[in-house]
Amino acid sequence: MKTLVFFLCLVLAVLADEKYETINEDFDVAQVLENERLLNSYAKCLLNKGPCTPEVKKVKDKLPEALETHCAKCTDRQKAMGKQLAQEVQKRYPDLWKELVALYDPEGKYQDAFKEFLAN
Repeated sequence: MKTLVFFLCLVLAVLADEKYETINEDFDVAQVLENERLLNSYAKCLLNKGPCTPEVKKVKDKLPEALETHCAKCTDRQKAMGKQLAQEVQKRYPDLWKELVALYDPEGKYQDAFKEFLAN
């Protein structure tokens, strides 16, 4: 479950020295949630079912590290946006969420960290 959190918070990020560098500070979380085509495009990339934009490819490449480190290099803004997106995707697109979790956390080893992330 934590997978999508990191995907969505890292949509804005690329790896920098200490933190993931923000690509677009004006990223509109609501726009992604309201634009099913855009959301599906991002998801297809992450699920290896479609092409990736350069920005989403960067996210996909950083996803394993972000999961392992519990988003240690994410900025506070990235974490907040990721939390908002994760909560909404879980609620509005549960099938998509299940697919992402199945691919990126098949053993469920990030479940506890994810619950803690959403609780804070």
